[in-house]
Amino acid sequence: MNKIHSVWLFMRRHKYFLTILIIALIVGVVDEDSFLNRHPRRVRIDMLRQEIANYKHQYEEADNKIHELENNPKAVEKIARERYHMKREGEDVFVFVNEQEEE
Repeated sequence: MNKIHSVWLFMRRHKYFLTILIIALIVGVVDEDSFLNRHPRRVRIDMLRQEIANYKHQYEEADNKIHELENNPKAVEKIARERYHMKREGEDVFVFVNEQEEE
């Protein structure tokens, strides 16, 4: 009975401290949005933002290439020669293939 009484007195004296401690434990550890769960989510959000920035950069590059292809006939010829090995009449085309890339 003496131990229970001493615990009760401790809880009565420090009720605000204990309440704040319990709330901090709930918010910090137990809750779904706890501080322990926030860090991995924040890291994931940063990775996704970087991925979005990369996709925006790729989109801008592709958009610039499309704009160039629509307005510049020499760009179309360059791509046709480099990618599809097309040639003009009377020209010879030599294609060098790296054997390591084929495997």
